[in-house]
Amino acid sequence: MLKRFLLCLLLVLGVGPAAQAEPLAADVLVRQEAAALFEAIDRYRAQGPEALEAFYGEVQQRMDAFVDYDAIAQGVMGAYFAEASADQRTRFSKNFGEALGRKYAKALLAFTFEAYEVQPPRAQRVPVGERSAVVMTLSDEKKKAYTVVYDMVRPDAAAPWRVRNVIVDGVNFGRTYRNQFASAMESRGPGALDTVIDAWLGTDETEDDG
Repeated sequence: MLKRFLLCLLLVLGVGPAAQAEPLAADVLVRQEAAALFEAIDRYRAQGPEALEAFYGEVQQRMDAFVDYDAIAQGVMGAYFAEASADQRTRFSKNFGEALGRKYAKALLAFTFEAYEVQPPRAQRVPVGERSAVVMTLSDEKKKAYTVVYDMVRPDAAAPWRVRNVIVDGVNFGRTYRNQFASAMESRGPGALDTVIDAWLGTDETEDDG
């Protein structure tokens, strides 16, 4: 399951922190930054192991600019979000983002992709702004094809698009992480919220690579 999520995140981590004069359309952004990330991966592979820490840092920085950790973390916490304090919510969002960055940066270099295609987005108005579904198809070095749907949002037309969820070949990863969080809470019993939040950066079931 981690491999499939890597396939989708691989193509959105290329967004850089530099400001755009005007926000790009959701599909244009994904297409442009896919190419940027392929270039970054090739560059770090050519430099060798001594460049890995720099690569990890670049991946984390690009994720920070493109992924809406706060919204995703709220969804992952599910029913437990209401009982969490402001500090607990902030800590989990931070831990969740760092865990994603660490896991995916380490795994990105293990995959080779040969082709991808981004379809025109399906956009709609929502009460708090705009929402867009960007569909990408890609193939790996073994010609295996994948379908990736990016759930992207922005509060208004002047704001950049950010990822809220990803669905790969029908697997909803927001729901998957929510189930992991709920399972971790249930296995530990009442009052375990701090333990689960802190453990998200550890090696227990909240970091399951399944």
